[in-house]
Amino acid sequence: MGVGYDDADHTIEREVFVPAAGGAATTVYGKFRSFNAAKVLRVKAVVATAGTSAQHGFDIYNGTTSIASLVLGTSTAGVTGTATVNSDLAAGDLFSVKSLADIVGKADFIYEYKRAD
Repeated sequence: MGVGYDDADHTIEREVFVPAAGGAATTVYGKFRSFNAAKVLRVKAVVATAGTSAQHGFDIYNGTTSIASLVLGTSTAGVTGTATVNSDLAAGDLFSVKSLADIVGKADFIYEYKRAD
């Protein structure tokens, strides 16, 4: 049984953690799917392995559509970057990131989301 729009759990924001994504350029990493329709609010990247060029970063995808980018450059481990995306995700659809040109840099990802309105 679903949660009604007037239920406090309907609007609570949640997070999911995806560890150490990155590597080959334009390869899909950091996959996230939701059982229910959701709205992805923000994506945070935390550098796990520093990139070796200005091209260390990630494109953010909702399905096959690029909706934002996070460029991390040569930032050291622990540095964060955040993209506000406010993107609807249908039940079971894929939300992911793809590496930019730097193949050395890696980042942990945190997706902040809530149930779809």
